[in-house]
Amino acid sequence: MRRRAELRRSELCAVDLLCRQGFSSIYDYLSLSVTRLTLPVSALFDSFSSFCEKTGASREGFGAGADALTVRHNGQYLILYNEQIENERRRAFTLAHEVGHILLSHAGEDREREEREANAFAASLLSPEILFRYLEHRDGRFDAERMASTFSLSREVAENRLRDLRRRAPRAPAEAEITLLLCLFGKIPEKTPSL
Repeated sequence: MRRRAELRRSELCAVDLLCRQGFSSIYDYLSLSVTRLTLPVSALFDSFSSFCEKTGASREGFGAGADALTVRHNGQYLILYNEQIENERRRAFTLAHEVGHILLSHAGEDREREEREANAFAASLLSPEILFRYLEHRDGRFDAERMASTFSLSREVAENRLRDLRRRAPRAPAEAEITLLLCLFGKIPEKTPSL
């Protein structure tokens, strides 16, 4: 139960961030770029190679299999990512994950929990539960392919997200989730499902 509450906090943090983006329609959301989010903190995005070129740092210092990492210096965050991740959808999830670490104030104290929370944040940022439930209620059942296509997720993330959402018991939407629907549709849609 505690784990679910921690993940729920992460998901609502992502929904709150989406509500602050000034979206005026569902089309604004569907063209979301993680690197263009308005964040409540100062953060820059750069690739490992570009950073190394600009600073003279060694690429080996980032670890052989690292997809991304976040560095904080003088109150500013720098999210560095592996430009060799060719799948744009995977890269978007990776960057959203790093944003999650920042906004959830992770300090590396409990790495396993923090990784779960950052994954929950990224999944919710890229495919909010309230939007998934609404679209599925309105347009019919999602499969992994439709989930990936609608929310620009990699197939693996879409399968995991769909599996996670299907396991959840129904509940009333949180205020931030209702606000997100208002932002995206200009009203609370008539067919707003319980979550």
